[in-house]
Amino acid sequence: MKKIYCALDSARSYEAWLAAAQEHDEVTGASDWRADETSAYYDAEMLKDHMRSWESLRQEKQGPQLAATLSSDLYRSLNDLIADVDDTAALAGTKHLVEKYFDAAEESLHWLAETPMPPVSNKEKLYRFKIAWKVFGQSALMLSGGATLGFHHLGVVKALLNQGLLPHILTGSSTGAMIAAGICTRTDEELVELFNHPEQMRLDGLLSVGVLRGLSQRAWLDPEQLYAVLQHNIGDMTFADAYRHSGRALNISVSPARARQKPRLLNHFTAHDLLVARAALASSALPGLFPPVGLYRRGADGGTVEYLPGEFWVDGSIHGDLPKRRLARLHNVNHTIVSQTNPHVIPFTRHHGQRGLRPAFAGLASATARSHGVFVTDLLRRLSPNPLRQLTEGAHALMNQDYRGDI
Repeated sequence: MKKIYCALDSARSYEAWLAAAQEHDEVTGASDWRADETSAYYDAEMLKDHMRSWESLRQEKQGPQLAATLSSDLYRSLNDLIADVDDTAALAGTKHLVEKYFDAAEESLHWLAETPMPPVSNKEKLYRFKIAWKVFGQSALMLSGGATLGFHHLGVVKALLNQGLLPHILTGSSTGAMIAAGICTRTDEELVELFNHPEQMRLDGLLSVGVLRGLSQRAWLDPEQLYAVLQHNIGDMTFADAYRHSGRALNISVSPARARQKPRLLNHFTAHDLLVARAALASSALPGLFPPVGLYRRGADGGTVEYLPGEFWVDGSIHGDLPKRRLARLHNVNHTIVSQTNPHVIPFTRHHGQRGLRPAFAGLASATARSHGVFVTDLLRRLSPNPLRQLTEGAHALMNQDYRGDI
């Protein structure tokens, strides 16, 4: 097993990783689990009935009926199948039946798109696909904070891009905001070029300001140095520019530097003319390391104009590491892929989805500790005098977040 885990850790491509994962599943017996069609989460016979029904309707060229049946079947079974994926101990994939089910659904969708169905016009067909898209929602890739550990997000993005699975909606906070901004300001072709030549990226964003300046501004790193690096890696695009250029919807979380101000999720809907590099800088401004940051937008004359004058912003992870509710409201997102690199959240997530007595008790202890932490920090923020209120507000926000996704 040690050899297999070394192969998994040292894999330089998805294909190499998958080969090691398949070997792992054979050795551990997880491949038998994949071959077993039964599950506590779904009805295997119902899934097979669905697939037979879709195949029959395609053979009979019953397009409108297939569209209606496919919509109702997927809506009925999707959450059950996601729960089963979450429970797997296999590395190479979920149950073969579930994979066949999704393959059959994809085949039916392609058939509906490509097959003429008079009197249904292509315009009407496109309208129905848009309605289905509204009903089922969208997926989003969420990149957490995590300081320098956040650069691991680049590997996640590269793997998804190479497999054609990178969602067009991305959100990031802190380091995740820098990575998401760099991704969403580039087309697929430009991303391939970047990953082939990573030396194009500047990584020298952390520069100490010295003891005297650090004591005077209560921050030890130079924001101008980081901003210069962000401008090099991201450019001078606004959120609207980035969306038009790449087709990707960039979302960046920022937290307020003062009490009674609300955290923001910045994107091409809520802040279309805001400069992306400035938003990424604000989202990365961890109190104590960087001073709070003001945001700027592009004015009508092409110059920069202060956004919300007098307001300053800090690290987006404090109040919105993974802003799932706001994503759902703004983008109709109901499925999230999370790349989580914050080490402090490990106790709250490591036992999620595991079955058995030991994980159950460990999960109970973790949930109890977290609930106690939320209660204590809530009490402290209510009782704290003004100088300490911002600190206790931040502590409560960190404890009271959900750091998990569907994947």
